[in-house]
Amino acid sequence: MALLHYENLTDHRPDILMSKAEYGLSPFRRFLENVKRHYESADNVKRLGWSVVATDPDSSKNEKKKLSGSADGVWIQLEGLESAEGDDELSLRQFLDASVDTVYEADHGNWKYVASPAKECPYCKGRNGHPKMLYMTEEHAQEVADSTNKQLGVYWCDEGEGWHLTGNADFRVSFRSSNVLSVLDRSLGEERLKLDRMPNLPYLVLRPNTYQLKCQINAIEKLRDAPDKFHRPLLRLFEAQGHARWPFVPEDPFRSWSSDGEEFEREWFVLTDKDRPGNSDQREFVEKALNTSDFAFLEGPPGSGKTTAVCELVLQLIQQGKRVLLCASTHVAVDNVVERLMAEDNPQRDLIIPVRIGDNASISKKVRPWELRSFIRTETNRLTEELGAVSSPSAAQQELFNQLRQGKNTVQQWVLSSANLVCGTTIGILQHPDIKSRKHSPEFDVMIIDEASKTTFQEFLVPALFAKRWILVGDPKQLSPYVDDEATAVNLAPALPAQYKREACVDIFRAKQSDPRFRFCSIVCTDNEEIEKFYLKQGGEKKVHVYCDGSSPELLPYASVVVGNANFLAENIERLPLDISFVRNNKNVSSAIIRRVEAYKTLKKRRFSDAPEWENEIAWRSARIYEQRKEKESEIRDGSMGTAVKLTGQLRDLLPVEDDSCPCEREIQKVSRVAFPSILECLQEGFKREKGQRDSTALSDGIPENDLKKRKTLLSFQHRMHPEIALFPHENIYDRNALRSTADMERKREWDYRPERRRVVWVDVNGGVNRKINSNPQEAKALLKELKEFDEWASMNGHKDGRPWQVAVLSFYRGQEREIQGLLKEWTSLRSRRHFSRGDASTPYLEIEVCTVDRFQGHEADLVLLSFMNDHATSFLQSPNRLNVALTRARYQLVVFGNRQKMKKASGVLGKFAQGQSWEVDL
Repeated sequence: MALLHYENLTDHRPDILMSKAEYGLSPFRRFLENVKRHYESADNVKRLGWSVVATDPDSSKNEKKKLSGSADGVWIQLEGLESAEGDDELSLRQFLDASVDTVYEADHGNWKYVASPAKECPYCKGRNGHPKMLYMTEEHAQEVADSTNKQLGVYWCDEGEGWHLTGNADFRVSFRSSNVLSVLDRSLGEERLKLDRMPNLPYLVLRPNTYQLKCQINAIEKLRDAPDKFHRPLLRLFEAQGHARWPFVPEDPFRSWSSDGEEFEREWFVLTDKDRPGNSDQREFVEKALNTSDFAFLEGPPGSGKTTAVCELVLQLIQQGKRVLLCASTHVAVDNVVERLMAEDNPQRDLIIPVRIGDNASISKKVRPWELRSFIRTETNRLTEELGAVSSPSAAQQELFNQLRQGKNTVQQWVLSSANLVCGTTIGILQHPDIKSRKHSPEFDVMIIDEASKTTFQEFLVPALFAKRWILVGDPKQLSPYVDDEATAVNLAPALPAQYKREACVDIFRAKQSDPRFRFCSIVCTDNEEIEKFYLKQGGEKKVHVYCDGSSPELLPYASVVVGNANFLAENIERLPLDISFVRNNKNVSSAIIRRVEAYKTLKKRRFSDAPEWENEIAWRSARIYEQRKEKESEIRDGSMGTAVKLTGQLRDLLPVEDDSCPCEREIQKVSRVAFPSILECLQEGFKREKGQRDSTALSDGIPENDLKKRKTLLSFQHRMHPEIALFPHENIYDRNALRSTADMERKREWDYRPERRRVVWVDVNGGVNRKINSNPQEAKALLKELKEFDEWASMNGHKDGRPWQVAVLSFYRGQEREIQGLLKEWTSLRSRRHFSRGDASTPYLEIEVCTVDRFQGHEADLVLLSFMNDHATSFLQSPNRLNVALTRARYQLVVFGNRQKMKKASGVLGKFAQGQSWEVDL
């Protein structure tokens, strides 16, 4: 049946085209299905803490009402749990997603699914003689035992004052009506939920939501099994480069052509000043986008005018009578374009009839009038009021009046059929009523996807099936798509199917580490000779001392890994190494050994509870290596290797020694090609061929260079920041090809706040890191001191535009973000989480936003205060893309807080930045 669809797409071997599509799409489908299966399994659930949102007595009346809630609900603040880099981003995103309409309250016992084997009690961790048991309430434990008809032991835990459940259970904790809470509203910026009642238990639990994964799988299956004739360019991405034929695009971008091939003089709506630096690049992009029959690309650094160029393109398309679909991975990116197009001072705004698809709470206030339901309600009320005022209505008017009184369907259909610009996120756009009913029919002439450098191929495909042409806008030198390490790890585990091999590889790797913070020694309780032999082989190859039963007894205390059965371990308990950090297969291990391990971890203040997993170690290192792909410097510098070189070496050390033909490494590369690249990079550069792949494709090697050149434009000038701020990324990240400052930027960014200073300064703060919560109080206090000085100046010097001064307080870590939030709450006496202000509540002179660097992409501020938090250069901090985002947000000044001496030792861009910046003060 599928072959019939391909018969209509090509006159040359449709069966080959179908097989190429199947082969090219299968890795993406397999990746998504593995993740979906994992998220829906009995071992996955997301939880967060919460707190009451108190009313600020100094707030305005509207703010008081918002915080305190009303009779139909109550606002609560979501609280992240302490964890490592990246923290609770995924959990927060999932809780705040517009598709979430219910959450569940949970206590220490029932927040997590019961899996097999059960997890350790978070209180006694097996010290009471019941290792690997799950802590839960007695009532719940008994309910589970009854429902499974299994003989399960229930034991009381004195420390946790709760019950343990033992046995080989394979079931789920039920989500019951007694602990469900309805989500009435949400505030993304403040990370708050409005619930129908106040929770009674300390955690909120989210039932696994795989809606986005299902949407992406459905899109892949639609393109594979039933492509439309307009999807032919998408299928061309999977064809061999030698066979694919790319349509002609006019090479001269400064000549405009009509649909019948005649040249004409184009009327420009937004890009009217041809002498403005960068205008010619923007016009070039618009011409290419109008003339392409498949793809066009716009690359631009921060502040280069990408949004302006997109607005011009939308107006040109609408003038031609085209319907435009505008998408992005984030709501902010979508709303930025709509706000510009529908601004009161835009003379062309009447040309546009926009419809914004999405949840009202996720949409900016300026765009909400065009949200579909608000739009329909406004138009219905307007027509009803006007028709109701007619004294002698005609038959048609009376019929329309009757239909309006019966429901919204008539007006909804008018709005949807007349809208020439439909906007939404890549997944949220599926809530468009026509898209819902007509499935994957291409309803739009052109799709523009903003921030395409943050969108994966599989995410792009969801809205792409509704369009006939695709315009991709972004900057591959800013942040890549958000990578969930858990999703990557799920797909990496099959690369080494035997669990004992994965455990052996990671145990040997950990024991080999030279840094004591990351070196873990372990006990493996087993009587399986095959497992024992593999540990010995892996340890011998990696030069790690593995002790097995039968080895010289005097060597046992010095071993890094001890392998033996329970009897052997019990008999030699006094001779075991003192620095054992965890035990594998500890079901039969004596409680005395478990207590020793716990005592050592307590003594060394080691915070982990579970043994490390091979797939997790591979996943985060693979992600960090990909983040370093734009890093030019990979050689040894100042005695330390470049981050990418170091992580690549660690990745090799994690591979099994039997992997001589590299099947395991090939599988890791397959997963990386699906998980990490954006659609923008895939089509421009490709994600590299699979080993043994004979023919290149547009996805593996990028669109052919000559064809790409006719479709791609790079914006080279920036219009945001003072030239001194732009100088470093211009030279070291964009290789002087972009982020060039215009001649008038220095004049536009004149101010007299501390005029003796350079525009980029580094406040040197030495030490002060709190590892437990990922914060640096010393940096936070230094930052607050700087903010108070600026506040004093800003209170006496208003902004020349009449608006408040804007300050962004950024950190790379959520723990530091929380530390700074606490200080600002105390200083401003405001209860906000992200947004603070100084001055009158209705007319402040200073607005302050606290945010992580990753979430602040796409935003800008007059003054940026950036906290590094860490006292050494981690791979997370050394990502050139992440650092680029951090350094390019400020208009007037950037002040950096961190341990400059330690950061100067970093390899690559971070080291250069720390070495080259002006020094301000040493704390």
